Amino acid sequence: MSNNVERQLRVDLAAAFHLAVAYNLHESIANHFSAVLPDGKHFLVNPFGLHFSEITASKLIVCDFDGNVVQGDGEPSASAHHIHAPIHRLVPRAKVLLHTHQPYATALAMLAGGRLEWALHTTCRFYGRVAYDSDYDGVALSDSVGERMAGILGAAEVLFLGNHGIITAAPSVAQAWDDLYFVERAAQTQLIAMGSGKPLALLEPELIKQVAEQTRHERFDLGYIDRHFAAQKRLLDAKGSIYCD
Repeated sequence: MSNNVERQLRVDLAAAFHLAVAYNLHESIANHFSAVLPDGKHFLVNPFGLHFSEITASKLIVCDFDGNVVQGDGEPSASAHHIHAPIHRLVPRAKVLLHTHQPYATALAMLAGGRLEWALHTTCRFYGRVAYDSDYDGVALSDSVGERMAGILGAAEVLFLGNHGIITAAPSVAQAWDDLYFVERAAQTQLIAMGSGKPLALLEPELIKQVAEQTRHERFDLGYIDRHFAAQKRLLDAKGSIYCD
């Protein structure tokens, strides 16, 4: 059974890389996605040097929480090691971490005081689930960076990295991907609206909470997250994607 679970996890994580390419959320061979294996002691991650479009289920490598490679060819990038291993170790609920420098969410992270503003239906799905790390200190070359991010992430599921990018943290690839996709849409729409020069029409706090609860019901009780990810994988399959290899 565990082999089947690992195989599905590999396929889903590989699909997320190819979807990042499809939606222009990637930076070639940079950035990294990871997922904790069923044993709770190791995680899958992309080997350094592969373009996101080259990554397949079988090419993902296995690392322990100290960042040591225990299976597969290659090694993670230094920043993958120092971001993902500490967060997986310190935030056990974060089974899947997707880290990108996707354009619009990253643009928002570049703004002084850049925050998601509660002026859009889509944005409300993130109410109470977002944290912000404003202490950018260069490339992640020590575990202290990932440890800081883990502390700021806390119970949140989306972490904006000031002057850097974004991370989504979730118990499944499907949920982490759903957040990655929609936070980009929310950031894109917000920046377009801000570009008009007119003030945003912010929603009232009680309405924000109401919509957040409604979208939570939709995402979990009505199965939106899993159906969304399944639909995205069907699109990859229709194009003959190699992610399952």
